Amino acid sequence: MTTQVNISEKTATELFCEAFGAQAAGVAIITAEGSDGLPGGLTISSLSSVSAEPPIVSFSFKDRTGSAARIIDADSFLIHLIGADNIEIAKLFSISKADKFGDTSTWDRLPTGEPLLHGVSRVLRVRPLGTLNAGPAVVFTAEVTDFIRHDANAAPTVYHARRFHGLGDHSAL
Repeated sequence: MTTQVNISEKTATELFCEAFGAQAAGVAIITAEGSDGLPGGLTISSLSSVSAEPPIVSFSFKDRTGSAARIIDADSFLIHLIGADNIEIAKLFSISKADKFGDTSTWDRLPTGEPLLHGVSRVLRVRPLGTLNAGPAVVFTAEVTDFIRHDANAAPTVYHARRFHGLGDHSAL
């Protein structure tokens, strides 16, 4: 059953947030080495495939400081596709001021400098193609240049109703 909403009672922003909050989205962590040599990373739920030939993705985020600034300035970065067994790391990377790289036993650097998180089953190395300012957000397009790890059988994680959920056979319809 649908509920009719008097639009005058809610702002367009509230309605927009409610609509997309009810829509499940995949979860990824973007990591990059900043121009200052420091690692940066953040959790996103906006990753989309754009093209398979050549492999191109898009994503967005609205912060432009800290880890986001390192990603914006990077010549390449990693996209960690978060599995059901990586929910805790996704939570950590969703906190803007968290010490995401303090425990050096949880990550390494690739020879190209990008921080590679341990235990993530699917990792793509990408180079940015372009950005677009969209309101307070920046939208990226990026070309996949390498598949660092690929386990097609890893159970994915989705973000829905402000919570992380692991998918698997139990959730198939």
